[in-house]
Amino acid sequence: MKYNIILHITTSCNYNCTYCDVVKDGQRISQDVRESVIEFANKNSGFIESFKFFWWEPLLAYKDIEYVCDNLQFPKNYQIVTNTTLLNESIWSYFRDMFKIIFFSIDTEHIFEYQKIDTFIQQFGLKEKVFFNLIISPWQESESLIQFQRLYDLWYRWYNILPVYFTKPWSHKNLESLSIVMKYILDLAHKDHSLKLYWFQENNWYDTSLVNHSLFIDIDWKIYYSDMVSTFSGRALKNSLYIWDVKTIDLWSIELSKIQDYKKIISNLEKSLYSKVSWQLQLHKMMDYFSIYLNRINDQSI
Repeated sequence: MKYNIILHITTSCNYNCTYCDVVKDGQRISQDVRESVIEFANKNSGFIESFKFFWWEPLLAYKDIEYVCDNLQFPKNYQIVTNTTLLNESIWSYFRDMFKIIFFSIDTEHIFEYQKIDTFIQQFGLKEKVFFNLIISPWQESESLIQFQRLYDLWYRWYNILPVYFTKPWSHKNLESLSIVMKYILDLAHKDHSLKLYWFQENNWYDTSLVNHSLFIDIDWKIYYSDMVSTFSGRALKNSLYIWDVKTIDLWSIELSKIQDYKKIISNLEKSLYSKVSWQLQLHKMMDYFSIYLNRINDQSI
């Protein structure tokens, strides 16, 4: 079995998004941890599918990213998630040479420089590597659709559609508005087969996290089954989702049966959160329905 590795490299961010649930305390990966992660990854390279830098704003620790990538000794399948604000020509060039997939996260709380970003993507030949994480907050559904349409008109076709979970309440009116937005995008995907909706077409069941089924290396070199341990709502699960640390475990020794236990732990967390907020369960059910709708399992109309 091969694993997708997520490396937590900094707990700093230059944004303060109202919907963000991650714990920000200004830490950065130490040189000791960095070297241990590199040794761990090289030793286990046969069990690693991809290596991703994610959460907070990883480009605040760009030199660490560069150092890790330059010292990993296996085929380059590197990925990164960034809000784009810290990009410069040097980083754009490095993206072109080193990264297989680049996720740009955008929302309606911050200004996104469409033309500037598009110019650099074209200049450095990155169009076939870029996904846009389109984050939709309650009361911002129409604005998010405008964002999507503008990117689509620029001929971008790869997206994650990510409504905000657990941190901002969705009213019935918001859910109705979101369903209109979702149906518009999914109907477009039925007509335009070059339009890829990352989670919807990977599964027939929507997933609230980008990395729930990856191994998450925390800033202190401990390995967890899920990135949820980095959030306020999930940090109480650190003990139960803890696997081991990079200095003392090999990927071949992870018990596959144990992974099923981790999935149950995450599922139970979601159920407990759903029991507290009915709108959250309604949102998840709606997104599951749209996943089925896109994959043509049924032909019901919304």
